[in-house]
Amino acid sequence: MAFGFIKYSGIRNCLFRPILGVITTATSKLSTDDTSREITPKVASLDFVSNNDTRISTSTSGRTQRIKVAAQYWSFKFQCPAMEPDDFFNLFQFLVQQDGQVNPFVIIPPVTYRGTAAGTVTVSDDYAAGVTTCRSTGGSGTLKKGDLIRFSNHDKVYMLTVDVNLNQTDSTEDVINFYPNLITPLTNTTTIIYDNVPFVVYLDGENTSYSTNIDGTYRCQFGCNEEI
Repeated sequence: MAFGFIKYSGIRNCLFRPILGVITTATSKLSTDDTSREITPKVASLDFVSNNDTRISTSTSGRTQRIKVAAQYWSFKFQCPAMEPDDFFNLFQFLVQQDGQVNPFVIIPPVTYRGTAAGTVTVSDDYAAGVTTCRSTGGSGTLKKGDLIRFSNHDKVYMLTVDVNLNQTDSTEDVINFYPNLITPLTNTTTIIYDNVPFVVYLDGENTSYSTNIDGTYRCQFGCNEEI
């Protein structure tokens, strides 16, 4: 089940970056991404979706019971504009190398935060998995609900649910409210990424294809799912 569908349109650049090797530890995959082979293709539109898997059962009386059966994850559907051969095959060879859904890779979608935040924001205490709030210090300006964040110690991306004013008024700490529930514990050295937030994803499908236009340009569309 998906909700929170957002569509972005207008031709913009999106960053794609491969991940080196096969990861067999709990270390963040972002620590092994290959910046030397990143590409920045243009996309014409982006569908951004929050996915929640639930199970619904209905009794004979008509009452329903709804149970969450899997963790929330984000997904993307990219529509590329008509591209000249050199630009297009620079993207297509990248997609083909992911072996369908086998290899995860990094994307930074063309989604910018709407606040005025600047500087380094750091979690100010230790937090167990499962919480939806933490406190932070550092930084200045604002973050807006709906902005995306990622904690530096793991790859899951979260969305802010309340506006944040990074001012530490009267030496107090700022409160960060986010969705979904935290999946990995935080420590007081964990920083918060709020600009150019990277996602670890895999392709949504085993086949990769393209179409050609009569003017010699190429098009393709493809989807990605966040890897948790």
